[in-house]
Amino acid sequence: MDYRCKAGNTETTLTCTTHKDGFATKIDGKAYSVSAVPVDETKLHLCINGRGLLAHVETIEGGKRVTIGGVSMDVLDADRLAHTPSAPDELPGDVTPPMPSVVVAVLVAPGDHVDKGTPLVTLSAMKMETTLSAPFDAMVSAINTNPGDQVMPGEILVSLEPKGQEEEKTGTGG
Repeated sequence: MDYRCKAGNTETTLTCTTHKDGFATKIDGKAYSVSAVPVDETKLHLCINGRGLLAHVETIEGGKRVTIGGVSMDVLDADRLAHTPSAPDELPGDVTPPMPSVVVAVLVAPGDHVDKGTPLVTLSAMKMETTLSAPFDAMVSAINTNPGDQVMPGEILVSLEPKGQEEEKTGTGG
């Protein structure tokens, strides 16, 4: 998974690979192993090459802003930035993990009709389980993961089609 990172006027692309406890990347030829444990909704405890740090995280358009020791970096998913919604009312139909995780269970199948809040996938990150739920009433159009898969933020686990749109495509809507 590629991420575009920007700190001030400096921008770089990081290629990250998942491992059991997080992810690995290289910056200027130096290898980094990173794991993260959520502290609360806006803070993560990071362990980078064995060194503990507290990171403040906020959501920005296209990704996250991570601040460590007063230095902020925008982390944008380069793969997802390549697709910009064609219309402002287009709902995001992809369910992605919030952090590097292992898929514990897939709770739906393609073709299932789900209501907002229906559990879709259970993930484990740092020995904590999280269930991702449907953000709106929808039909499951694709499952792109299996139990045991190691996944990164931005990877599409479940694709959803808002209810009503599948009827328009088949001509059965009224």
